[in-house]
Amino acid sequence: MEKNKKTNSEFIIDAMRSGQEMKSPEITKKVAEDSGKNMKIQDIASILAKLSNSEKCDLGFFIEKKKTHKGYTYNLVPEAFNLPVEALYDLTRKTGKNRYTLEQTLADYPELKKYVKTSRLKNRTIKQPSKRGRKPSASSASAVRVTGNSKATPEIQLPEQNLNSLVARLIEEISSQGGLNINVNLTVQFAGLGSNEES
Repeated sequence: MEKNKKTNSEFIIDAMRSGQEMKSPEITKKVAEDSGKNMKIQDIASILAKLSNSEKCDLGFFIEKKKTHKGYTYNLVPEAFNLPVEALYDLTRKTGKNRYTLEQTLADYPELKKYVKTSRLKNRTIKQPSKRGRKPSASSASAVRVTGNSKATPEIQLPEQNLNSLVARLIEEISSQGGLNINVNLTVQFAGLGSNEES
């Protein structure tokens, strides 16, 4: 890749490939030298914050961020040095044709699996059917009872406020799971509508 075509993220990765624990000012200086551009510490610090966050960037799993009395230091985990530099660059991207993905990285370099949360792997590699879509979660089980064919079980009428709260909790849970693809079948029965009996 040509020098002037590299992104700031790629220059930062190059700096971290030195193998040393580096602070933001040191990385900024190295990026400025390598790119030939005048770099601001706050810009590099902002990019570092994103790159080292595994929720926002897959490379974040393989960046060690340590707090010291003078701020944070950053470096790649030792096993990440086995990856080609282009693979490291690709882990900073969310899209792109023929992009080297996290799944491919872990298949080719299984020693890196220990740095990736198991829950993230399950959500990313195989779409497992969600148990949450089949029955209410523990928090909502107290509000709604799933009734079978037994006529002895009384019907529970759910006030609109509780229904709104239940739906809000469901949406919050889906968001916290990273936007899972689930199918929800909801059956609503209204008792007493259209049953005007004449006396």
